[in-house]
Amino acid sequence: MDSQYINNQEVVSGATKSTDVENKTYDLDLWASRTTEIPSNQQMRCDYGVRTDGQPIYLGFAPKGLSADDTSWLLHEFTYDVSDRITLRQIAYSSWTLRASATYE
Repeated sequence: MDSQYINNQEVVSGATKSTDVENKTYDLDLWASRTTEIPSNQQMRCDYGVRTDGQPIYLGFAPKGLSADDTSWLLHEFTYDVSDRITLRQIAYSSWTLRASATYE
């Protein structure tokens, strides 16, 4: 399907007209589309370390069934201030088992 905008109105050529959701993701000012993907095949792990306030130190995301030793995990490390608010989130790609020694940026 090909579409273009003329005078803020979509002109469509092709098999189907775009849906309302597709129309809402198009930004006329930028001439771009926004894409949001919510993967359904992900597993998540949390490590709270010594924290007792329910806030994680590490979060890890990987495809379901991936071993904790596999280095394809997307890891998040959180830093908190004295009021227990997140002040910094850094990421690394490593294994879940090596999360504490991974290089976060």
